[in-house]
Amino acid sequence: MIARPETAAPFRPCLNPATLAGVRLPDFLSLAAAAGFEAVELSIQQAQHLGTAPVRDLLAEHGLTVAAASGILPAGPVLPAPLLVDTAGYAEHLQTLPERLKTFAALGCPVATTVLNPFSALDQGDALALARRRIAQLANTAADYGVRLAVEAVSVVDGLPPELEGPHPVAATLPAVAELVHESGTENAAVLVDSFHWAVAGADPGHITALGTGGVGHVQIADIPHTGTPRGWTDGLRLFPGDGALNWPAFADALTRVGYAGTASVELFNPILRALPQDEITARSYRAATGCWNPEEASP
Repeated sequence: MIARPETAAPFRPCLNPATLAGVRLPDFLSLAAAAGFEAVELSIQQAQHLGTAPVRDLLAEHGLTVAAASGILPAGPVLPAPLLVDTAGYAEHLQTLPERLKTFAALGCPVATTVLNPFSALDQGDALALARRRIAQLANTAADYGVRLAVEAVSVVDGLPPELEGPHPVAATLPAVAELVHESGTENAAVLVDSFHWAVAGADPGHITALGTGGVGHVQIADIPHTGTPRGWTDGLRLFPGDGALNWPAFADALTRVGYAGTASVELFNPILRALPQDEITARSYRAATGCWNPEEASP
């Protein structure tokens, strides 16, 4: 296991399973723990498939906690569906929602993450109204299980998966999603802040500080390229935190100002980095999640 740094990071290091694409859940947990992580994100479908009791045992064996999980609206055995999934799919997901939320609760997972479609086939007004209703419904249902909803703003515009494409814009920045969450009327939802999307949208610390105390439900981190323009960046260009051009002290300061003291979860989709040996990916992710806040301590 990697030795933990003497200087504590401002947020607890966490690992998102997307960073190790295609890895079985038991192997993911083993790799995360061996690298030094004490917190992970999960796909709730994977946890259900393996079984709550076995997953709970593995978490205890490896000294891990679950900071957040995707799949409150599932898409197959691993991936999540976006908030504006088609009506028939959403209705089907509602029928099985209690079982998924029972798994969240049984694993001690406090946050359910969901992605808001940045574009949709619906007119913007209709899409926003639908998103408000679904945020309220999902968040209020999750509250009964001690789980909070965190809604992610997707700011990249190129290279999006088909389910996030569409002819009409919906909401793609932290302020826009925060307004949507507020207008939903629920008290059990917050905004998921992703450093990469934040940078694509302009890297404005005010977008974070305007969320206010309690407005940040979860944080995911990846670095941005040194070259190109934000509008041309895609998720496939994500770098280990500290390896790129993002202003990490400003990002951390903004989160601290709104009282966020939770985890920062490394989430990479870069195919070149994903092709590295799995133990190297997790080791570099841990070093990045602990060292990116101080440029001198960032991973090589």
